[in-house]
Amino acid sequence: MTDRQPGASRRQLLGLGAAAAALPFMPHVARAQASGRLVVSTWGGDYARLLGSNIDQPLLAPKNIEVTQDVGTEPARVAKLIAQRRLPRGNVDIICAQAPQSYDLNEAGLLEPLDEGKVPNMKYVLPELRTNYALPHIFSPQIFIYNTERVQQPPTAFADLMADRYKGKVGLLDNSFIYIVMAAALAKTGDASNFAAAKPDLEKLVRDGNKTYTVTDAFAPALRSGEIDVGPVWQARTIFWQKAGVSVQSSFPKEGSIVYVSSMSVPKNAPNKTAAFAYLNAMLEPSAQRGFADSMGYLPTSSQATLEGEVAQRLALPEPKPKLVAPDYAKLAAARDDLNDWWRRLLDGR
Repeated sequence: MTDRQPGASRRQLLGLGAAAAALPFMPHVARAQASGRLVVSTWGGDYARLLGSNIDQPLLAPKNIEVTQDVGTEPARVAKLIAQRRLPRGNVDIICAQAPQSYDLNEAGLLEPLDEGKVPNMKYVLPELRTNYALPHIFSPQIFIYNTERVQQPPTAFADLMADRYKGKVGLLDNSFIYIVMAAALAKTGDASNFAAAKPDLEKLVRDGNKTYTVTDAFAPALRSGEIDVGPVWQARTIFWQKAGVSVQSSFPKEGSIVYVSSMSVPKNAPNKTAAFAYLNAMLEPSAQRGFADSMGYLPTSSQATLEGEVAQRLALPEPKPKLVAPDYAKLAAARDDLNDWWRRLLDGR
């Protein structure tokens, strides 16, 4: 689904974005608005399907807005947006991306500023997740997932992953390793942005023979088969895999949980900005937010989307409420290229 590590180099992105920022702004034309066609650049699979069933069909179709999905990996879709930066009008109206990638796109001057005049439901966005360039669609805290049939003593802190009882049985997501770095840094120093302090623990985990996975969905069969027993991943994944019959449970790190956010934004050269703003507004409607919570286990980002019944029970955070930590995207962006280089060398040297 959405939890894939942003693939575009920030150095490359900002260099391309500098050229985009120097271009004159081209006004939106009425012909594009009248067409009612809206292109959403998104991941495929369940995420794309749920966009259709929770937003596109029930909320946009009645407004005569025809939604077309441009499906692909995040790096490929971002590269496409960059390639079209010189065009007065591109062919994407909404781009779905992880919050760190959205930050980079905005720093490159590629995103339309957002406010409540354009997106009225923006006033309901949880304050800790709100920005003026991308709206959070869904979020989930990072937890430790573990197989309940083989683990009697679940991890309760990042340091527990290095215990002998888990040696060789910890799963690490290569495609979102940066979140694991932040979790290790938070545990070690109380500061999720102290990336250097996290490196020794991550180096030990990799060199102890623990497994890395490039695709998030590979975690479930690995947990089921016994290839791994535990690993840091999103709470939403635990809920999703439980519904699929995998014997897993979550434990929350006592030092706090890094928050994953999937966001949506409007490119500056979007051909149908009026429809794009309507899409963002619909994305924040309680019915759409609850649909994703029910189907995929991600938490709503709107204060209006209260959960009820069995869904509320499944997604409830434990008591006492865990500390949720949003990344510092500016610090993350500044360090990401060096961290990528370090991580690749670490995996290549195993």
